[in-house]
Amino acid sequence: MLVFKITLAPILIALVTLAGRKWGPGVAGWLLGFPLNSGPIIFFLLLERGPRFAASAARGSLLGILAWMAFCATYAFCCNRLSWWWATLVGWLAYLLVAAALLPVTVGVVWSYVLVTVALLVVLALFPAVPESGEPSSLPREDLWLRMATASLMVLSLTAVAKVLGATLSGILTAFPAYTTILAVFTHRHGAGFAARALKGVTAGLFTAATFLMTLSVSLTHLNGTLSFGLAIAAALAVQGMTLPFVRRTMRLVPAKVFENRIS
Repeated sequence: MLVFKITLAPILIALVTLAGRKWGPGVAGWLLGFPLNSGPIIFFLLLERGPRFAASAARGSLLGILAWMAFCATYAFCCNRLSWWWATLVGWLAYLLVAAALLPVTVGVVWSYVLVTVALLVVLALFPAVPESGEPSSLPREDLWLRMATASLMVLSLTAVAKVLGATLSGILTAFPAYTTILAVFTHRHGAGFAARALKGVTAGLFTAATFLMTLSVSLTHLNGTLSFGLAIAAALAVQGMTLPFVRRTMRLVPAKVFENRIS
C-alpha cells in the first residue's frame, strides 16, 4: 500500500508534464484539471476509512474546486504585473480565503456541482486576456521531479491525517493547487502569456474534476468502490473530451516543435 501511495500520483503527474512539454502549457493545464491528486487520495481514503468517509471527502474536494479556480484566476490577473513569487503568494491567499469560507458549507453534492459549474463558467468568461508571448527561453527539466515529489508528499500526508482533519477538510485540501502552482511558476519564467494560458487551461479542465468528484460522491453511497470509480472516470473522460475544442480554440497553443527544440 505504501509503495502504491508513493508511485501512483507521481506517475500520473509525470505523464501530464511530458504532455505539456510536447504540446504546450495550455494542454498541460487542461490535463491538470483531471483529478490527478484528489482521485488517488480519495481512493486511499476509501480503502482506509470506508465509502461514507470517501464520499464526504469527494464532496469536500468538489467544493474545494472553488478555491482552486480562485488561485488560477488570481495568479492569471497578477502574472502580467507581478513577479512569479508575488503572484504565487497572492494566489495562495485567494485560495486560503475561499477554502476557509467553504468549511461551514453543508450544501449537498448535486447542488455543490451546480455551484461549481456556474462559477467555472463565470470565471472563464471573466478570465484576463491572454497576452501574446514569444518562444520560451528554455524549458527546465527539474520541474518534473519537483511535481512528482509533491504528488507523493500530498498523498502520504493527507491520507495520514485524514481522520484528524475530517472528511470535508481533507477533501478541500486535496484541491490545493500544488501542481498548478508549479506549472504556473515554471511557465511564468518564460513569460506571463505562457502562465496565463496554462492557468486558463487548468480552469477549463476543472469541469472534468467537478464531474468526476460529483459522480464519485453519489456513486459511493450506492455502489461498491470499483463501480464508483469506473463510473466517475468514464464521466470525467466524457467531459474532458467535450472541453477539448474549447482548449484548441482559445489556448493558441505553442507548436510542439518549439518545446521539443527547447528540451532536446
